[in-house]
Amino acid sequence: MKKFLLLAAFFAVLSVSAQEFTLTEVTSTANVPADRMNNRQGFGMAGKFIVMDKVLGQINFYNPEDGALENTLTTGATASWPAVTRDDAGNIIARVDNSWPGNFMADTTIMKIFPAGGGDPIDVEADIFADFEAENGRCDFFSFIEGNVMDEEEGGILWLVTAKSTGILKVPFLGGEIDTDHIALFPVEGATLAPTSSTVVNPYVAADGTKHYMLWTRNANAVDLVMNETEDGFIGTTFTLPNKGATNGCFPFTFGGKDLVIYTTLPNYGNAWAIAEKNAEEPIAVVPEIPGYVTNGFQSNWLNAELVNEHKAIIYQYFPGNYFKTYELTIPGGEEEHTYAVCGSPAVLFGMENAWDPAAAPEMTLNEETGLYEWTSAETELGAGVIEFKVVQDHAWDVCFPENNYVVPVEGAGAYTLYVTYNPENNEVTAELAGEPYPVERKVYIIGEVNGNSWATNVGVEMDTEDDVVYTQDVVLQRPDKDDPQYCYFSFATQLMEAADDWNGLAPFRFGAVSEATAENPNGDFLFLPEMNGQPLQLTFNNGHAFQVPEGEYSLTVDMDAMTLTIVDKTTAIENINTDVKADNAWYNLQGVKFNGMPSVPGIYINNGKKVIVK
Repeated sequence: MKKFLLLAAFFAVLSVSAQEFTLTEVTSTANVPADRMNNRQGFGMAGKFIVMDKVLGQINFYNPEDGALENTLTTGATASWPAVTRDDAGNIIARVDNSWPGNFMADTTIMKIFPAGGGDPIDVEADIFADFEAENGRCDFFSFIEGNVMDEEEGGILWLVTAKSTGILKVPFLGGEIDTDHIALFPVEGATLAPTSSTVVNPYVAADGTKHYMLWTRNANAVDLVMNETEDGFIGTTFTLPNKGATNGCFPFTFGGKDLVIYTTLPNYGNAWAIAEKNAEEPIAVVPEIPGYVTNGFQSNWLNAELVNEHKAIIYQYFPGNYFKTYELTIPGGEEEHTYAVCGSPAVLFGMENAWDPAAAPEMTLNEETGLYEWTSAETELGAGVIEFKVVQDHAWDVCFPENNYVVPVEGAGAYTLYVTYNPENNEVTAELAGEPYPVERKVYIIGEVNGNSWATNVGVEMDTEDDVVYTQDVVLQRPDKDDPQYCYFSFATQLMEAADDWNGLAPFRFGAVSEATAENPNGDFLFLPEMNGQPLQLTFNNGHAFQVPEGEYSLTVDMDAMTLTIVDKTTAIENINTDVKADNAWYNLQGVKFNGMPSVPGIYINNGKKVIVK
């Protein structure tokens, strides 16, 4: 984030009545697609740039971070009208009639409303100039609309000025339609109107709480308007702005107790702009001309502000055909006003309907004595697995801690309480989980190619036990695939899943052989050799691999305290082999059949406990 202070080369930030304003560039992109060179009027709203393409009949939504086109609304306007605006409720309104120079004709769709809540656009038909034909002239741009055009009672108002206007036309909306019975022409007293096809009248609430309107004509001084006593006309006061240019693009707003105007400056049709109070000798902030950009014949440098809170406003700049920029205008006092919340999974622990929803995450409480933010969950029933979470700032993912998810293991099903702290000084997050797993009867299942089963996480052979320590089971190993009858593969689990392929869910409960993957054995399967018959083999829950055992009948014994597996081959009736006896150089095939001397038939054999290929 770039920051420019008083007398810096790029920005000038001044103090006004002991109130310091700071302007900071937040995002900048020159990635305006070449096929969008017909973009004209535009504004920023809710973190997006919204721009009308007057030739393609589209309203384009752009991301200020990279200039990417994220969404498009179809207007159907393919003449030359670039007018697009919004009301105070976030509804988007565009001019769509294809007449030229345009007369807002009756029985014709002249505008479309795109509701803020989504849904189909609403066609607006009206003869705006039925009673004011002399006022009908070219109008390229719309001002911002006060109120809510979709509201059935209060509605919204578009203040319309054309190149022929002798006053300002009040165009009211009710329930998504123009209220033609109450269209009225408001004269202006005390100031010259000087209308053009790009004159706009933007409403705003002044710092003293009164309603004002600012009339902007690019080639004349701006006019501040207030209603007369009978509320059927305006009283205007012309005012000056330091270094004002003859370019479209301006916006009045109140911030920091001041009535401010964002406006375009000299040179004309360039990208320079400033913020000032009316009739000020010096602006509050200045962004000089940035060389290297072209106007492409545009007479606009679109600017508007969006208030975030009493300490920060976002300023949007769209320089047609070139770039988008956003800025933060701030005043002291709001920097530390943040909230912190705990957001994660499972959702039930955090009292949320959906996991990882920062907007619904429960807020932490600041402990004034320790300076730590704290949060304690309600006692919640959880299954075995893990708890994952982050601490999020201001209910958004923009700022969150730690960098990777904080993970808390849950050993088994039980009732638990999670306690989380966050230290804003060093962003350290800590967590403690209170509670014990419910006592449960432990079960051991053999999963894999056992007793006719195939590999699945919801199928297993349950082993017998009398003490929840030693588990036994006689099994038949036979591969379902008869084309490869040599080996069967299996491992163990203390719990089965509901779905056949839920291997992530099974992972905490699965255990098997201690083995390592090699180039010859990439899966790390443990090969059971004849001399291992009757001997305890080590088991592990951590990356346990499958046992690779020849087909046959076996007795399996699992000792959960010692974490061992003993395999007894009942097919060959070979019982315990004395592993202290020195190797006798005997050869076995993979079914455990012993040979006298080295086999003469090519194949894979076992010699002194190792696999050997005979060619």
